[in-house]
Amino acid sequence: MKKPAKGIIIAMAIICLAGGAYWFYHGGRARKAKQGVPSGKESAPVAVVEAEPIRQADIAEHTTVYGDVVPAPGAIQVVSVPYESMINRIMVSERQKVSRGDPLLELKPSPSTRLELEQARNANGTAIQQLAKVKELFALKLATNSQMLNAQEAARQASARLESFKKRGVDGKRIISSNATGLINKVSVQEGAIVPAGNPLIEIIAQNRLEVRLGVEPDVINRLVPGQAVKLGYVNVSGAGEITGKIRKISRAVNPKTRLVDVFVTLPRSAEYMLGEYIIGRMRTASSAGFVVPRSAVLPENGKHVLFTVKDGRAVRHVVKVIVENDRDVQVSGPGLKAGEQAVVVGDYELKDGMAVNTSGGR
Repeated sequence: MKKPAKGIIIAMAIICLAGGAYWFYHGGRARKAKQGVPSGKESAPVAVVEAEPIRQADIAEHTTVYGDVVPAPGAIQVVSVPYESMINRIMVSERQKVSRGDPLLELKPSPSTRLELEQARNANGTAIQQLAKVKELFALKLATNSQMLNAQEAARQASARLESFKKRGVDGKRIISSNATGLINKVSVQEGAIVPAGNPLIEIIAQNRLEVRLGVEPDVINRLVPGQAVKLGYVNVSGAGEITGKIRKISRAVNPKTRLVDVFVTLPRSAEYMLGEYIIGRMRTASSAGFVVPRSAVLPENGKHVLFTVKDGRAVRHVVKVIVENDRDVQVSGPGLKAGEQAVVVGDYELKDGMAVNTSGGR
C-alpha cells in the first residue's frame, strides 16, 4: 500500500474514535440531565417511609399487674355451738360450695353436757316443789315474805337454766345448716370428736364477700389512690370479658412472699370469680398532655431515644425524652418538635439525619 493511502486510513480512524468519545460523553450527560441526575455525580439513596403527624393530646399510662381472689374482710363466717358437743356426722368437705340452708354437720350433746342437762332438769323440778311448799306455809302464816321471795327466785333461775339448754338444742341430736351461700373454707373437726363450747367447727366464705389482691411494684403505689377504677379479667382465658373493680386498700408493706405491695380491689356484685382464681388487672398510673406519637416512631439509641421527622423531603433527627407511654402511643418532648409535623413511623431504622426520604407510600 502506498504511504498517502495509509495515512488517510489512519486519519479517518482517529476521527471516528474522537466522534464516538464525544457522543458517549455528551449523550450520557444529556440522559442524566433528562432523568434529573446532576452531571458528574451518582444518585443519592432515597428511603421510602411512612409518617404520621405529631399530635398535641392527653395520654394515659396503664400498668398491668397480676393477683388472685381472696376473702374480703368479714367474709369468713365461723360455725360453732355454745355447748360441749360430740360430732356425729360431717356432711361437707373443704372447697365445697354450699347454699343457704344446706346441712353442714350433725352433732349431739357430749356426756358432760347431757349430765348438766339432767342436773338442770332435776334442779328445776326441785325448785318447783320447794316453791309449792313455801306457798302452802305462807298461806298458813307459817312462812315469811322473804322465804316466799327466795323460793320464787330459785324456781325462776332453775327454769331459766333449763330453758337455756333447750334453746341451744342440748336436749338431742341437732343438724347445723349454712346461713349463707358460699364456699367451705375449712372443716376443723372430725366425726366422733368432742368439741368444747364455742370452738370453731366449720368456716364458710360468703360468695358475695370476695375481693382481688393484686401485686404492685413499690414504685407504683404512690400513683394509686383508694377508689380508683381497675379493669379485671381472667389470666390466659381468651374471650372472657373484663369487669371494673375499685381499689379498697393499698398496703404500705412489701409482701415477703411476692416482694410486691398488695393492693385490694373490691368486686361488683355481678362478679362470678372463684376463690383462688388468678386475675390480671390494668390500672392507670400516669396521665399527661403533650406531643404524642405512635410507639414505632421512637427508637432507642445508645441509652437515648430518637425520633425522625420529615422536612422538605429530608429526614430530621431529634433526640427526645419519653414522658408517658402506653401500649400504642408515647408522649415525648424535645427541641424542634412541633404539632402537625410528620413523624416517621415505618422505615425509621434505616434513616440518618439529612437523608432523602419519600413519604408517597405513607399514611
